[in-house]
Amino acid sequence: MAIETMTAALVAWLAYCAGYCVRYFGVAGALTWLLHGPLRARLLRFRIQREFPSRRSTNGEILWSISNAACTGIVATLSLGAVQGGYTRMYFDVSDHGIAYAALSALVVVLGYDTWFYWQHRLLHTRWMFERVHAVHHRSTNPTPLATFAHHPVETLLGNAYFVLVLLALPMHPLSLAAAGGAIWAIGLVAHLGYELYPRGFVRHPLLGWFNTATHHNLHHTEIGCDYGMWLNCWDRWMGTNHPAYAAVFEAATQRRPEVGRIDLSVAGAEARSASGVGQAAAASAPATAAGA
Repeated sequence: MAIETMTAALVAWLAYCAGYCVRYFGVAGALTWLLHGPLRARLLRFRIQREFPSRRSTNGEILWSISNAACTGIVATLSLGAVQGGYTRMYFDVSDHGIAYAALSALVVVLGYDTWFYWQHRLLHTRWMFERVHAVHHRSTNPTPLATFAHHPVETLLGNAYFVLVLLALPMHPLSLAAAGGAIWAIGLVAHLGYELYPRGFVRHPLLGWFNTATHHNLHHTEIGCDYGMWLNCWDRWMGTNHPAYAAVFEAATQRRPEVGRIDLSVAGAEARSASGVGQAAAASAPATAAGA
């Protein structure tokens, strides 16, 4: 019986890892190839940073993402066992709670993860965690979609812990959980896109401005001590952690002229701070090792 259980767990883990790789290379890989290959010249005016990432950088993103697959696969396999053993609140008949609840629960999971991500991110930017864990992700100073899940195993497990808690605390249908996971994955891809596709004025709009952009997270990868949120801009606004030059850099990136759109974020940020008279509070909060990350 023990051998059968271990075999079933190994099969489940391998199946998850295989599915992860298909999604990762099929979506993030294909997207990176298109943006940096066939569509490179056509979409150049949408680039956030002037330069393109090196092959070494993208190779590192791939390797750490594969480690993410292995770690998440372990958690997924253990979670599957918990579901089969009746230790979670997962249900399989939509009629148990209705379609409206199934849709709402997916939205709640996405919103909850946005809060979890912000505060987990702040934890990862404390000196000890940054030096030993989160610096892995910040090796990508000019990220691509391949960097979305390029994390140290500890960071991966911190993110996975949220979904384990969801399964234990909230009645969830598998389709609702899959929809929430897919939405979170898509948000991460946009954040690491390296291209700003949103229109000018988006950041300053009274409603749309509450949603983050690719420029927002790109600034985080270059300036480090700011812009911790992923989907919504709520926590960064409330906690004062938006980059001081975020709006100015976004507007520069969305002018859509090749000579302006392909900006150097560090230069543009410094110029915007100087012009606005805003201090470098965000940069000051970065760990001492950030410059080498």
